[in-house]
This record gives sequence, C-alpha cells and structure tokens, in this order.
Amino acid sequence: MIKVIIVDDEKHAIITLKHLLQKFEDVEILDTIQDSSKAKAIIDEKKPDLLLLDIEMPILNGFELLQQFEDLHFKVIFTTAYDQYAIKALKINALDYLLKPIDSDELRNALDKYLTNDIFTSSEQIAQLSQFNISQMSETLALSTHKGLVFIKIKDIMYFEADGSYTHVFMNDGYQHLVSKSLSNFEEVLQDNPLFFRSHKSNLVNLNFIKQYIRGEGGELIMQNDKSIVLSRNKKQEFLNLFKKI
Repeated sequence: MIKVIIVDDEKHAIITLKHLLQKFEDVEILDTIQDSSKAKAIIDEKKPDLLLLDIEMPILNGFELLQQFEDLHFKVIFTTAYDQYAIKALKINALDYLLKPIDSDELRNALDKYLTNDIFTSSEQIAQLSQFNISQMSETLALSTHKGLVFIKIKDIMYFEADGSYTHVFMNDGYQHLVSKSLSNFEEVLQDNPLFFRSHKSNLVNLNFIKQYIRGEGGELIMQNDKSIVLSRNKKQEFLNLFKKI
C-alpha cells in the first residue's frame, strides 16, 4: 500500500484528489491537511510514503514546508495550477508534479513512478527551490540519472546531444552525463535561457562554448572541445543573426 498525505489549502482540491485516489486499491490516505503550518507535525506522526503537496499556499508554501524537514523520509509529488514559471522550476529540479485539474490517468502514472522508485526528492532540490521567486530562475539543473540526482551548473553545460529517447549532457570540464530524457525536454526547460540554441534535431548548444563557425549549406559549429556539430540549413540565418560581425 502507498500511504499518502494530501496537503492543499483549498478544500475542493482535497475532495477531488481524495475521490481520485480512492479508486486505487493500492493507496491508503492517511490524512488531508489544509493548514500548512500544522503539516509537519502530522507528517512526522503519520509517516507517509508519499506527499501530494500544493505549491501555492498561505502561511507556508510547499517549498517552505519541506524546508522544515532535515531529512525527507517520504517522496513528494507537487500539485499546482498551470503556471509556466512554477512548472519550469520543477522541471529544472527534476521534480514530479501534477497539473490541476488533476487527471486520473496522470495520477496513476505518478503513483506507478513512485512504485518503481522513479521519483526523487532531496533536501538539495528543496534548498534550491527555496530561492524560487518570480525574479530569479535557478542556475542549477538536477539530472535524474541511474545513480540518482546529479546537480550541475547550467552555465557549465557545453552542449546536449540526442541519443534516441536519451540525452548526453556534455560539460565544460570534459565530463558527460547520460539522462533518460529526450532532447526536447531540455529544450523546453531552457527555452528562455539565451545561452542555448537548437542547432540541429540532435543538438542543443551553449553559445558561449562555440569556437568557430565553418560555412556550408548549413554549416558546422566547432565547440571548445573541438567537437563538430552540424548546423541545420533552416537554422543558419537565425544563428548568424545572433552575432555581430566585423
């Protein structure tokens, strides 16, 4: 059985989520909490496996509540109304979330991820998100690898390279990570970051690490590690327009 606690300041949201969870025979709802200031004591007492946690709440938001715990002895799935900024922060930190109104199939998929240990929640992630505000985006990317979470600085990523449904993340220090996410996932997370440019269907590059452009039908980008990356013909002009030329 998955022992669940729901924390949400909106009563109707709790009622809806309870109704959906009660359809699943492998879920036990330990409690529901509307007042986030009382949540820690209840969570410590009842020891859930999984917390379904709203982000925007009065008194303590979801991130502030989690910061009260020295160690997270449970997994977390955030629930949130659709907000592009909040979703991007969650994606950057490799955290699981459900968009309101919550879909029954998506909820089931999230529970199945818990059962297969594909949900990570760490104190480091929550510390990162404690800085979360409307004026400053996190500078750290949490990569979900087979070993767990790896935290890297976004500015130190040289380029991404697609490998089917996986992505290789090449770092400025020569290290690389293999992540079970498609390149389009990274492009979506970093779409507002001016450093990154989708040069080809297989590559997303950090403009700061391009050493040379070689002319051609589309052309080639030579990275600081001497890797040659194809520039798609339909991306050529967009790329050249990014730079002032003498």
